[in-house]
Amino acid sequence: MPFTKNFRTPGQLTGIARGAFDAEFERFRVSGLLPAVENFTLDYSFNVGSAPLPPAAKFRAFNAESMVNRLGTGQTAKGSLPPTSIRMHVDEYTQLKLMGQDDAIGQKFEQYAIANAQSIAFRIIIAAAQAIVDGKITLAERGLQLDIDFGRKAGLKANAATVWSNTAASLPISDLEALRNVLGKRVSQTILSRVTLGYLQRNVDLMKLILGKGSDLPSRVSSDDVISFLGSEGFGQVVVDEDTVPDTTGTEVPLFAADKVILISGSQVGTTEIGVTTEAIESENGIGNSDAPGLFSGAIASSDPSGYDVYVGGILLPTLTSPDNTAVLDAF
Repeated sequence: MPFTKNFRTPGQLTGIARGAFDAEFERFRVSGLLPAVENFTLDYSFNVGSAPLPPAAKFRAFNAESMVNRLGTGQTAKGSLPPTSIRMHVDEYTQLKLMGQDDAIGQKFEQYAIANAQSIAFRIIIAAAQAIVDGKITLAERGLQLDIDFGRKAGLKANAATVWSNTAASLPISDLEALRNVLGKRVSQTILSRVTLGYLQRNVDLMKLILGKGSDLPSRVSSDDVISFLGSEGFGQVVVDEDTVPDTTGTEVPLFAADKVILISGSQVGTTEIGVTTEAIESENGIGNSDAPGLFSGAIASSDPSGYDVYVGGILLPTLTSPDNTAVLDAF
């Protein structure tokens, strides 16, 4: 695929696209839980279920041989990173209208490269959120059929015994404690929605625990009261996530559905693998092997009528390498 050097070179547009992707991706909570890493191959791998850890070392007597270490014996799953690409057209009329203005067409190329890179970031963010909530990623679009199950323990997806919208009868702390027991690890972070927080503020059982009395309750307690209490009960940093992201139709949707309460153990549960595109390793595009992993961007000249397509592509996928460090409660 020939990329023009008119107005902006592939190297210039690639740098702009990568910067735009990073800026967009890093705005969202999933970038900390599944940070982006360079992958010089087309492959991904993960350990199904808990990431297997090596055993603790043993002390030894002086002059005794060292213990031979080994990695854990969990099942490993492998696959190939899927491609994504998107383009935007600079048409004949736009070219003529901008011609003669200082660098106006080049700036249009940059604008389109940024928008395309943001679109790719949005899709990766949605996939990362799906991995965290469902323990798997399902891709069924543009000829791709891919179902990647990270093997999370079944008990780490649960339903509230009584929906939390029933604020008079539900027992949120009991539900959360039961899920934490299945997780079996320290909870570092609890993610919930503003809607869920509102139910907790009005929950009768929770208000009794927070206020230390069984009667003469107010209609609600403050959000700070709820967040502080959950933290004191060992549910880590309580985060009210109100992020929205455009889906593939352009409609803004919540990153995490309002009824999901997510428990996280640790600071990182996986990675977002960013591989190498064929365009990046073609010498005429001027990227270089050491910079090959990441998005690629360039402009493609077209004719009849004359125009350009500003293209951004990547080979990338979030992978949940510690799926048993996530647990999800359907609260209502």
